[in-house]
Amino acid sequence: MERSTTIFIAFSIFLIIGVSMTGCSDNADTAASGTAAAATTTAPLYAAGDIVRSASGSESPAWLVVSYDSAADSYTRALIYKNADGSYGYRSGPSTTTMQRAAMEKIYTVKIKHIDVASVPTAAPTTVTTAETATTTRTTATAAATPTTTTSSAAPSIKGMDPEEGEAGTTVETDITGSDFVSNLTAQLRHPGETSITATKVTWYSSSSVTCTFDIPNSTKVGTWDIVLTNPNGRSGEITNFFMVRGNETEG
Repeated sequence: MERSTTIFIAFSIFLIIGVSMTGCSDNADTAASGTAAAATTTAPLYAAGDIVRSASGSESPAWLVVSYDSAADSYTRALIYKNADGSYGYRSGPSTTTMQRAAMEKIYTVKIKHIDVASVPTAAPTTVTTAETATTTRTTATAAATPTTTTSSAAPSIKGMDPEEGEAGTTVETDITGSDFVSNLTAQLRHPGETSITATKVTWYSSSSVTCTFDIPNSTKVGTWDIVLTNPNGRSGEITNFFMVRGNETEG
């Protein structure tokens, strides 16, 4: 009788242990499943071919999304301009810049339209002109006319730039609008007590539009900087505290 009681008690203990282990296993599986379900990744807002701008930016030029790099979580982009008929468009050259996805989607919130990236030429379209033939009367001059050369004495005036901010350690290509811009002008970002940042490339389109490329060093002081344009005649125009330099988000 005592032996039967001992066997019954031992069997009961093993049964209780087995049920407890089964419950723990179920809870662990449920927890693991719940953790896996919570791990989600937000997809990029833009795709290659999207044309975007900031809420206050112009539609020409705007930014063309060339590609998205999931490993670096960044967009490759290029400025795109409208054709004479208002359609998009063309790029001023093959160069591109990169921008972190978070910053790009925060600043450029307006999607204008979507086009095929491969169809966008990297040069302005050629303007075809028709030559007109006119009848002229020849006269004999007694003295050769002396050609005169005029040099602009105007100072450039800056109205705006897009984008108006950039991240330290990156290259920023920005479109500047205004008036009295002369070809071969220079552009700089200035901040009191800091070394000025001179544009490595300036593309002049008209007296009211230029595109400047700035290589912003990683050690650049965070904050607002002045933008200064200087015509070949030495006269300058500037807007103070206009360009925002942000910290390098890739550094931990």
